[in-house]
Amino acid sequence: MLVLAGCGFTTAAVPPPPVSTVVETDEFNETDVMFLQMAVPHHRAGLEIVRLAKDRPVRADVKTLASAIEVTQLSEVDSMTKWLAEWEQPESAGDNPQLHAGHGGDHSTSPEAIAELAATGPGEFEKAFLNLLIAHQHNAVAMAKLEREGGVNPQTKDLAERIFNSRTAQIAQMLGYLD
Repeated sequence: MLVLAGCGFTTAAVPPPPVSTVVETDEFNETDVMFLQMAVPHHRAGLEIVRLAKDRPVRADVKTLASAIEVTQLSEVDSMTKWLAEWEQPESAGDNPQLHAGHGGDHSTSPEAIAELAATGPGEFEKAFLNLLIAHQHNAVAMAKLEREGGVNPQTKDLAERIFNSRTAQIAQMLGYLD
């Protein structure tokens, strides 16, 4: 079978892996930088949130979603910090709210909200988890929109597009879990 597969014969129709059409470039603007500087801590907060579901009484589907989000966001953080380093830009713009004012404000989930979720009892955890994560992912969608509209770096704009699409789908999935 493997020999036949190598010759182009297969027993099942398997689509080829997607080919990236993004042209890599070092060109970037303030919007690209601010998007990444806001997204890195946002993703890290998201990682804190989804890791809370590992040892909590939630449905298997919710645990699976949380695990998938963790893997995706770890990979995205790696890419974003790499780009910022290549551009010789800091990972964070700092905590000054004025720095975020031109980009729709601060889209982070507060440490207090995450701590409150962590302290939620077993009977209420899943609902609280889903509600917080829906709000968190909604903020990611808002940040991605800003990058899509004002960024110039193709890699960053592609990431924003993927974030927009995946987080929108995750929100819909989680809203279904709340019904």
